Amino acid sequence: MSGAASSGPPPLEPPFPVLSSLSTAIQASISQYEKANTPSEKAQTLQELQTASTKLSRLTAPIHQQFIELNFRPNVNVAVRIAVEMGLFGALPLSDEPLVVAELAKKTNAEEEFVLRISRVLGAFDILQESDSSSGLLAYSHTPLSRFLTTPPAQASTRHLFDNMLQGHVLSAGKYYLKHGFKNPEDAKNSPFTFAHSTHDASVFDILETMPERMAIFNSAMTITAVLGLNEVVTSYPFDHLEANAEGLVLVDVGGGKGHVINEIRSVYPHMKGRIVLEDMKVVLEGGTVVPEGEVALQPYDFFKEQQPIKGANYFFKSIFHDWPDSYCLQILSNLAPAMRGYSHSRLLICDLVLPDRNPDVGKALRDIHMLLIAGKERNVGQWHRLLGQGGFRILKIHGINNANSSIIEAVLDE
Repeated sequence: MSGAASSGPPPLEPPFPVLSSLSTAIQASISQYEKANTPSEKAQTLQELQTASTKLSRLTAPIHQQFIELNFRPNVNVAVRIAVEMGLFGALPLSDEPLVVAELAKKTNAEEEFVLRISRVLGAFDILQESDSSSGLLAYSHTPLSRFLTTPPAQASTRHLFDNMLQGHVLSAGKYYLKHGFKNPEDAKNSPFTFAHSTHDASVFDILETMPERMAIFNSAMTITAVLGLNEVVTSYPFDHLEANAEGLVLVDVGGGKGHVINEIRSVYPHMKGRIVLEDMKVVLEGGTVVPEGEVALQPYDFFKEQQPIKGANYFFKSIFHDWPDSYCLQILSNLAPAMRGYSHSRLLICDLVLPDRNPDVGKALRDIHMLLIAGKERNVGQWHRLLGQGGFRILKIHGINNANSSIIEAVLDE
């Protein structure tokens, strides 16, 4: 056989000084965790421990193993999606008692070998705990993650991320960028998601509105914010320090949907100095909210088409800006600015993910690629400063910048 022989991956030879440094960092984090006194200290220490241990794991994995796991990793999502659909997580006892595969098959009305194939993948990734039953047969039980996957918000989010988003990436990842160029999509109505659905001039929300089942999944998935770190985010900012406007309105939740977030704010800060307004599209508000009638005012509002009608208050945007490219965000800011002009106490509060400018963790970096599908963007510190500066605003402080999920960016109109 002629031609140069193909070379395989380089031999695995991680440098000893790096291994030693990571081992020291891991031991130090474990020691700090034992001494931590508060939940935030424990969370920070666990994050440091996870970062160091993940680097150690990657450094010690052979290249061929990394290659296989990299390219076959989406199949973990396939297994989780199937498990959710067949009720596998709900079939397991919420106690630590393991269940043999045959019993799992009966409870899920599934073929025994099929259950085995799904379960062993979930076990390999520590989503389920694999063990032997008292009779010595292969069995599975819950982990903290699989218990979480029994909750309705987690299951709805799993369905949305797989059915609506991951499939969109699969259908668009190659052809969209070959056609439009390898650059950030800047038109939310002609995004990779639009391309994946073989349509034009329609945003992800326009498309989902034509697919009631998918839209229902999306709406249910959005309740995950009430579970994942919402209290951590809300307690990052002193909402009870905000000043009300002349009409006694202190906070406007812009695009606040059904009001889950505003309820959490009211719960944590029951003595806020003024009344609260929940704003969203008329069709959203007419579909019902979870806020107490009479205690929170409802105001129909389209932040793309209308100037903010409430003047001199404080304006809270939760998970809004990351849905849109910069040009769309600048339109939102343009419609907000007149309401804040001349009111020195008025604050813009953006609750979104804030990536560090260097070395973001895996989850935050992946969430940015997730938003790429709909022409949205998870921004780092520098990008937030640039965006708000272009819109005529100035950042005072980023609260909770080390939060696992969202932070709160506090900004004022730069008059």
